Amino acid sequence: MMKAICATTALLIAGSVVAANAGDASTHRYLIERTFPAGAIDGVDAAAKAKVNANNKSLDVNWEKSYANADKTKTYCVYTGPSEAAVRDAARLNGLPVDVVTEIPSDIKAEPKGAVQKIDAGQHRYLVKRAGAAQVSGSADGKFGVSLLTSYGTADKSGSYWVYEAPSFAAVENAAKASGVPFESIVEIPETVYPY
Repeated sequence: MMKAICATTALLIAGSVVAANAGDASTHRYLIERTFPAGAIDGVDAAAKAKVNANNKSLDVNWEKSYANADKTKTYCVYTGPSEAAVRDAARLNGLPVDVVTEIPSDIKAEPKGAVQKIDAGQHRYLVKRAGAAQVSGSADGKFGVSLLTSYGTADKSGSYWVYEAPSFAAVENAAKASGVPFESIVEIPETVYPY
């Protein structure tokens, strides 16, 4: 009798794990690059966020966060959804521009889900875009005062995005060069916009 109970319990647990993982397989994560006219994203209030979230929900799309550049003309938005088409449809429904959509299924260095990033006094935050497979050790970062906050790898392993906190653009650039891994761009992203 006890063996039957243990076997049934094991099957139920295994079934729920498989079901949970099957749900995850249908959801993908994307980084969406957007360009806005100057001032277009100033004053994104709770009502605007609620409308975006409601429209997204109708397509099973979820907005996690958006990093904005210093002049608020460019954002790098992290979204989840069933497909790239759904994410693009949500953008259209919300009247948001889409420059580039990149699938980013893997975290190279993850931050806790729902974590809110705060920038320490005297520090700045930067997004480094790299080409090629992600193979940055981060060992040079410390000597330049650079801290890795989070990073995302692309689905095809052709690139990655790295979010750093650092005292200056030069510190991030020097750490990136010292890592020996080529980078395409470094953008200051002082503001993070969350969906709530």
